Formats: sequence, C-alpha cells, structure tokens
Amino acid sequence: TLLNLPVGQTTPPFGSIEEGVRVLMLCGRDDPQVANGPNFDEMMAQIEDDRVNKRAQTYLRDLRRDAVIEYN
Repeated sequence: TLLNLPVGQTTPPFGSIEEGVRVLMLCGRDDPQVANGPNFDEMMAQIEDDRVNKRAQTYLRDLRRDAVIEYN
C-alpha cells in the first residue's frame, strides 16, 4: 500500500472499532543509495575477523591474569 502511495497522501482507514482505526500518511520518501556497499563475502570476512580478534583478546587477558612472575 505504501509503495504506490504518493508523498503527502494518506491510506484509507483500516482496523476495527474495538482495536482502533488507523490511518497512515506518507511524509517523505528517500530512495536508498546502492553504490559502494560491502558485499556478502566482505561482511562475512569482517564478522569472522572480529570473532577471532575477540577470542584472541580474551585468551591474552586470561594468560595475563593467570601469569605468575617469580624473582630469584
């Protein structure tokens, strides 16, 4: 319904008396820009890198916390 609605127009009323009658008004429309976005493989690689880095940071934190320094 909203895809074909011109800017500034309202939808016909919908709903029921018991649940409430609603009307929607389209105030503006911004078309998304499709250029220069990362593709699926790039996003998956970034998520995997973040996961590996987080695991490495956790491992280093645990090593530092458990480390014991002995002086002779």
